[in-house]
Amino acid sequence: MWLAAVEKTFLWFLLYSFVGWVWETGLNIVMKKRFVDRGILNGPICPIYGFGAALAIFVLHDEHSLIAVFLSSGVLACTLEYLTSWGIEKLFHMRLWDYSNKPFNINGRVYLNGFLFFAAGCTVVKEWVQPAVMRVLDRFDPLWLNIVSITLFVVLMADVAVTLAGLVSMNGKLGRAEEYIKSVKKEQIAKMDVHITAADERIEQIEQRAQGAADRVKETVARTQVAERVSGGVESAKTRGAELSAKLHDNFNWQQRRLIDAYPEMKPERGRSVLSEIRAQLAKYGRKHNA
Repeated sequence: MWLAAVEKTFLWFLLYSFVGWVWETGLNIVMKKRFVDRGILNGPICPIYGFGAALAIFVLHDEHSLIAVFLSSGVLACTLEYLTSWGIEKLFHMRLWDYSNKPFNINGRVYLNGFLFFAAGCTVVKEWVQPAVMRVLDRFDPLWLNIVSITLFVVLMADVAVTLAGLVSMNGKLGRAEEYIKSVKKEQIAKMDVHITAADERIEQIEQRAQGAADRVKETVARTQVAERVSGGVESAKTRGAELSAKLHDNFNWQQRRLIDAYPEMKPERGRSVLSEIRAQLAKYGRKHNA
């Protein structure tokens, strides 16, 4: 009996996590006009929504006043979100979201709109959705309940393991990317300075020697040659830029690239100063290879 209860709890936890992923992803499609997978895990779920629903369902089990459920759900959900943000920062040395620019926020981890949304969502789930979900799960054959629950649990644990490994290594990879970008920028600036200095010196020499119509023709030809040299330096910089985007793409795995794209307010411990450049280079690589 207890095993069936645990399996049903696990399944409706996954259901609400999936609904949260649909909400987050759909909202980004509307706001940004493109698909952005907002889940921390690789699968289509946002576990924080499942845990938020679980808190409301279990903690407020005997409470049925809509106002009390609404306010209590908002407090529980925001507490969960605050602790999740704090835990991710302490464990992985980064903040995935930051509401510091939102009104009525607490340390940038939670804010008023989130409170209102979670409060409304948890109220609807607890009072109306959850009873219907349980009626459906109660009709499941025990054998199929076991098979589906065990299969999804194994898949979830594999996803969690891969995600944790990616988050653990991400801060170090951001640091290496920062160092690489800075070295490339310095190299490009140095090369451009050399080309420009050489071009200026060549033009000055030509101007000093230029006399008469014939010399002016020679001057024009020489200027063209100098311009080609500068252009060659620019082309070299472009090639180096393509190498940079490829290098950054290969530095991160698929999950890490997705998280960098999905969380524009991400604040890592390392690589923060070049995070916008990393996003631009990854987008450039994507456009080039998906065209």
